[in-house]
Amino acid sequence: MNTYLMLIRREFWEHRSLWIAPLVWVGIIVIMSTWGTFQLERDNDFGEFANAQNIEQLQDLSDAKREEIERAMSYDNDRKQTIYAFSYLVIGALITGFMCIVVFFYLIDCLFTERRDRSILFWKSMPVSDAQVVLSKFLTAMVVVPLGVILLSGATQLLLLGIWNLRFAGSVVGMMTPDWDMMSWVRSMVIESGMMLGGLMWYAPIAAYFLLLSVTVKRMVFLWAVLPLIAAPLLEFIFLRSRHVTEFLGQRFVGYVELLHIDHANMRMSHVNADMPRVQDLYDSFQMSGIFTSLETWIGMAAAAALLFAAIRIRRFRDDS
Repeated sequence: MNTYLMLIRREFWEHRSLWIAPLVWVGIIVIMSTWGTFQLERDNDFGEFANAQNIEQLQDLSDAKREEIERAMSYDNDRKQTIYAFSYLVIGALITGFMCIVVFFYLIDCLFTERRDRSILFWKSMPVSDAQVVLSKFLTAMVVVPLGVILLSGATQLLLLGIWNLRFAGSVVGMMTPDWDMMSWVRSMVIESGMMLGGLMWYAPIAAYFLLLSVTVKRMVFLWAVLPLIAAPLLEFIFLRSRHVTEFLGQRFVGYVELLHIDHANMRMSHVNADMPRVQDLYDSFQMSGIFTSLETWIGMAAAAALLFAAIRIRRFRDDS
């Protein structure tokens, strides 16, 4: 265990983008969200809501608009919590999507760089096996970084929530938004963690494939990682007039979303002639059991294990650049 902890710490020493990039990205999200929150005051319509302490102060509202606002203010806290739950999921998706890009570059570079700068010779002189090195890199990308994403996402959600509440407390906008509910935040974090775990299992073979490329390719590893994914479907269509490779790649990259069986009807935040969905309805929109019971998921896990085994064996005999 201590060996793996040391190797994982090494990854964050050598690849500082793993922790610097998400902090910068979250900083951008917080700054832009804060700016947008206060910028809303310049909008004439919204500015009235932001500064009005009750609906009677809004003199220029049409009857239909006033009725819609009164209905939003009259929702019970359970329905209002849907607003926060949806925002939690959006913030988590923004951070997760960005970190997928960071992890992609990490995976194709981590084993390639140690051969290029010959640091592999130093690590081979240490009492550390090739399996431990490769697995530590895989664990960094697929366990440690996602765990950090969840924690960072939760902290960002709380920070933005605090900024919003400070700005609109006591206004009509504040009356339309829910009271703080710790359990709603916890449930959103549980949902996000479950979706993250399912995504990691689904995309494990892709991550292992990039590691295999990183330990095999001698140069231009980025092109080797990207071009086959573009060229193979194109060549198949040109010469065979079929789309089997395209369908396979499409299923592997977006099939995870399909297995969630998202009920889009419950994802609608508000509409004129219907009530806002309850927060539990929003959470029930995601059927995560489909990921863990899918045969494709477990076949992918087996493929990931095979690719990692190949990467370990190749690294054992590769120390050139």
